Amino acid sequence: MAVMSSSFLLDPYIINLIDKGTSLLDIACGSGKWGYLIQGSHKSSSFMVGLDAWGPQLVLVAKKQIYDDVVLCDVRFLPLKDSCFDTVLACEVIEHLEKTDGKVLLKELERVSCGKIIVSTPNIVFDQDVVDDNPFQVHKSKWSTNDFRRNGFKVRGVGFGLFGRGTPSFMVMGFSALAYFFPQISYLLLAVKEVV
Repeated sequence: MAVMSSSFLLDPYIINLIDKGTSLLDIACGSGKWGYLIQGSHKSSSFMVGLDAWGPQLVLVAKKQIYDDVVLCDVRFLPLKDSCFDTVLACEVIEHLEKTDGKVLLKELERVSCGKIIVSTPNIVFDQDVVDDNPFQVHKSKWSTNDFRRNGFKVRGVGFGLFGRGTPSFMVMGFSALAYFFPQISYLLLAVKEVV
């Protein structure tokens, strides 16, 4: 839903979680960052679809031909069949929804996945500026480690963020290993669920 790309800190974690040759759905694909990185990695997908609610951004992504297909829709109501993608990716999306709508999104992700769901969200609260008149960029909720665990996700932390946006970059990187195992002190939460 947002045009802004996810933090570069997530890049190796997300790429590592993608299985080569599987189908992938990128929820709120924004500028197509994940599609581009996955295409260029040694773990390219067999079929990738980018989905977003912001039409102008989706038009640009379609022109780049990063995804095999693009879909304009509300992420709470995915116009897709059950269990149709091996991997469903929703990076930096859920915080742009009210909490109740975020829970609906998690159910939709589980419905369309037949393998793995990957979700990331900031673990710190900050306001998001609207860029390019995209109304979907406003942060409306904060998600905790426990929120995801209650929904069956395994949660890891990415980057040290104990001091919020004021955390010095050397600490963000230097304490990343600690934050991975103690997500409560991380900059970002990375939640993964295997769908059976």
